[in-house]
Amino acid sequence: MDNRYEAYAYADPIFYDSPRRWGAHEEFAAVSRPLPAGWERGDLEIWAVVRPVDVQLPSQGWKIHVSSCAEDAEAVLEQVYAYCLREHITFKFLRGLPILQMQNSEYSPRGSSGKFCTLYPVGDAELQRCLDGLGRLLAGRRGPYIPSDLRWGEGPLYLRYGGFAERHCHNDAGERVLALEDPEGRLVPDVRGAGFSVPDWAPVPAFVAPAVAERTAPQEPGLPYTVERVLHFSNAGGVYVARKDTGGPQVVLKEARAHAGLDQRGVDAVTRLQQEHDMMARLAGLPGVPAVHGLLTVWEHRFLVQEFVEGQSLSQWLTAHYPLIHPDADDAVVAQYTRDAVAVVERIERILGAMHAHGVVFGDLHPRNLIVRPDGDICFIDFELASRVDDFVRPALGATGFTAPAGYTGPEIDRYGLAAIRLWLFLPLAQLPALDAGKAGELAEVIERRFPVPPGFTAKIRRLLAPSASDGRTPRPELGLRRAETTALLTGPQANWPGIRDSLAAGIRAMATPERADRLFPGDVALFTRGGLGLAHGAAGVLYALHVTGAGTDAEHVRWLADAARSRPALPGLYSGGHGVAYTLDLLGEREAALELLHRLAAAPDIPPGPDLASGGAGIALALLHFAAATGDPRLLESSLAHARAAADELEKAGPGGGGRKAGLLGGASGAALTLARLYEHTGDHALLDQAETLLGLDLDRCVTAADGTVQVVDAYRMLPYVETGSAGIGLALSALLAHRPDSPCAGYETPIRRAAEPEFIIQPGLFNGRAGLLGYLALTRPHPHPHVQNPPDSADLPGAADHCQIALDRHRRLLSLHQISYQGHLAFPGDQLLRLSADLATGSAGVLLALGTALAGTAFLPWTGGPGPLPAAPVGHA
Repeated sequence: MDNRYEAYAYADPIFYDSPRRWGAHEEFAAVSRPLPAGWERGDLEIWAVVRPVDVQLPSQGWKIHVSSCAEDAEAVLEQVYAYCLREHITFKFLRGLPILQMQNSEYSPRGSSGKFCTLYPVGDAELQRCLDGLGRLLAGRRGPYIPSDLRWGEGPLYLRYGGFAERHCHNDAGERVLALEDPEGRLVPDVRGAGFSVPDWAPVPAFVAPAVAERTAPQEPGLPYTVERVLHFSNAGGVYVARKDTGGPQVVLKEARAHAGLDQRGVDAVTRLQQEHDMMARLAGLPGVPAVHGLLTVWEHRFLVQEFVEGQSLSQWLTAHYPLIHPDADDAVVAQYTRDAVAVVERIERILGAMHAHGVVFGDLHPRNLIVRPDGDICFIDFELASRVDDFVRPALGATGFTAPAGYTGPEIDRYGLAAIRLWLFLPLAQLPALDAGKAGELAEVIERRFPVPPGFTAKIRRLLAPSASDGRTPRPELGLRRAETTALLTGPQANWPGIRDSLAAGIRAMATPERADRLFPGDVALFTRGGLGLAHGAAGVLYALHVTGAGTDAEHVRWLADAARSRPALPGLYSGGHGVAYTLDLLGEREAALELLHRLAAAPDIPPGPDLASGGAGIALALLHFAAATGDPRLLESSLAHARAAADELEKAGPGGGGRKAGLLGGASGAALTLARLYEHTGDHALLDQAETLLGLDLDRCVTAADGTVQVVDAYRMLPYVETGSAGIGLALSALLAHRPDSPCAGYETPIRRAAEPEFIIQPGLFNGRAGLLGYLALTRPHPHPHVQNPPDSADLPGAADHCQIALDRHRRLLSLHQISYQGHLAFPGDQLLRLSADLATGSAGVLLALGTALAGTAFLPWTGGPGPLPAAPVGHA
C-alpha cells in the first residue's frame, strides 16, 4: 500500500479528504488567537504560519525545527509562540494534536518526521540568538529525533539549510519538487530525505560548522553486527539483515526510534518493540514463530535481534503464483493454485490456533507479516501488536482490510484477519469490505463461481467480513443501496450503455460539493497537493468525462470551474495544471474564461516545464494546438511546435534510461511521441513523425516480454500494463504513429501490448492505473472502426481479432462489478488503494465512465488519443 493514503483516509469514512479537516476539531488555541498589531497569519494546509508584516525573509537559509512529544506539545508551542512574537521571528506550527500524531505515525514520510514548529531567522546573528534563547527555554523537553536535520545540543531543536520561499524545479524523475537556488542561479531540488546533508555550496555559520563536521564525519555504528542489507524503512525505524561474525548466521535487526512511529493511541515504536520481544519469548519454540535473540540499545535507538527467516512474503508468493493476472488462465492452473492457496490458509490457521492456546493474540495478521518458507511452511513475523489473551489490548495500528472492526476482541481479531486473507488469496480486494461490508458476500460468491474451493471455504468470509449488529461498525447508509441493480448494469449479457452512463453520472453528481472552495468532486489524495481543478484529479477531468460521453454537465459545476480558474494561481500542465483546465473550459462553451486562463499561463513566472504529457511541454503543446485550431492564431501553433520539439529533444537526449524518468504516456517519452504525431497531422512535417518513432522506441526499450508473451513496462520488481506508466499508455501513442506508418519497426509490439491489456484480474478499477484504462485502450485500438451506436454488434458477427477483442471488452465491463460500490443508489468506484470512493478522471468514477463510453458508444477517450486532431470546441449547452 502507498502509505500517503492513510493520512487522507482519517477525515471521512467514504472519501479521501485533507488531514486538516480531520484535525480541525482539536486545533491548538494558538491557531485562532488574535495577533498583535504588525503581525499576520497564513495557512499552509496542515500548518499555521505567523509572520511580522515588516520582515522580508530571504528565499533560503538555515531554519530551526522544534520537535515535541504529544503530551508536551501545547506547552512547547506556547513557549515558541511567545518567544517568536517577542523576538520578531517568522514561524509556523502544526495546527493540532491529531496532525502532530499523524506526522509522527509509523508510515508518515521520514523526511517530515518530528517537525512540530519551524522558525525562519534572518541572518546568522538571529539564528544564533534563537538557538541560544529557545535552547534554554526548551531544555529538558523531549521529542522524536528529526532524521533530516542537525540536532542542536541535547534538546528538541534541529537545524537544516533549506528554502524559506516556495520555489520549484524538476528532479531527475521529472517531478515538480521544492527547490533551492545554487550560486550560479540555477534551481536545484531541496532534498528533504531521511538523512542530514548540506549542499556543498551552502554557507555554514562559524558557530554551526563544528556541529556539521561532527554530524557528517564517518560514525562508528555501535552495533555488534554488520548490516548486509535493508529490508524495510518506516518512521518507526528500519529492519535490517545482519551478521555478528563473518560466516555466522544471518539475523534480523528491527530498529525502534524513541517517540516516533506512533500508533493511534500515541504509543511509540520503542514501547511496541519491547512488547514484541515479550510476546515472541512467550511463544519460543512454537512452529511458525522466529527465534528471538534479545534486545540491545545503540545510541537512542532500540533493536530487537531475531532469527532470519528464508522465504518470501505471502504478498510476493501471490504475485508469483496468482493465475488471473494473465490474459487466459488455464483451468488446470487455476485448480492447482486453489489447492495451494487453501493449503496456505490451513497452515496459517494451525499456527494461529497454537498461539491462542499459548495465550497470545497475534493482532496484525496480513500478507506482509507472513513468510512462505521454501518448503511451503508459514512463519509469522512482526509481533509488535501481539498481546496476551488474559489482559488483551486492542491493536491501535493495522493494515486496512485485514484489521477487525472495533466490535471484535481477543482471538476473534485474528480470525477476522484470517477471513480477510481467505478472500485476498483469491480476490486481492480485502480493502473493499472494509469500505463497504456488504461487498464481502458478493466477493465470496465470485470466489465460489471462479475457483474450485472446498465446500464451506467462504463461510468465514461471509460471517466475519460481512456487517453484523454487534461488530461496532458505524453504518454507512450512503453505500450499498440498490447493490443488485447497480451490479446488474455492468454484468448483463448485453451492455446497457444509457443505464450505465446515467447511473455513473448520477453518482458523480451526488458526490459534488460546490460549496467547497478546494474541490468540486472528491478524488485521489493528489488533488490536495496539485489542486482540485485539473484534468487528472480535479473538476476539469470529471466535467470532461461527463461532457464527451453525453451525460451532460450542470451549469453550477461549470461555473465553479470557471470561477476557480480565474481566482487560483495558474500553473502549467495538461493533466495536472491549467492548460487542461483551459482546454476543458473551451469544450464546455466557456471560451472567454479559457483564453483568459491561457494568457495567464503564458505570462505566469514559473520553472521551465519538463517534457512530459502530464505537466510538461508535451501536454502544453497539445493544449496550444487545440487553441490554435479553435482561434486560427498562427502564433499558438508556433508555440505548440516549440514546446513539442523542446520536450522531444530533452527526452531524446536523456536516452533509453530517461535519467530516472518513468516510462509511459503521462510521464515518459510516449506522451511526447503522441504530441508529435498529432502535430504531424496539422503540419505534414515528416520530421515530426520521425522523432515520434524514435521517442516510442525509448519507451519500448523500457518494456520486457513476460513469460505469457505479453509486453509490459518493467518498474523495479513490477510489470505494468497500465495507461499512466505502463504498456497500454505506450500502446495509445503507438496507435497514433501506426495510423501514418503501419510498416514501422515498432508495429511488432502492438499485439503483445494489446494482450497485456486483457488480464482477468486487475487490482484497481481506475483509468490511469486500473481496469478502466485497459478497457478504454482496447476499445480505442480495436481492429475495426468504432461502432457509433448505443450497443456494439454481437461478438458472433465480428471476425477473428475483432471477435477476440469484443470478448475481452465484455469481460472487462462485467468485471468492473468487482469494484463497484453503489453510492446513494448509483454506480460508484473506489479510487487508488481502494480505501475510499473517488469521482475523478484518473482514479474514480469519471474515468470508468469515460472508458465505458469509448467501449460501448464510441465516444471520445483521453484527449488526443483517438483519431487525428483534437476534439471540436464548439460551444455547448449545459444539462
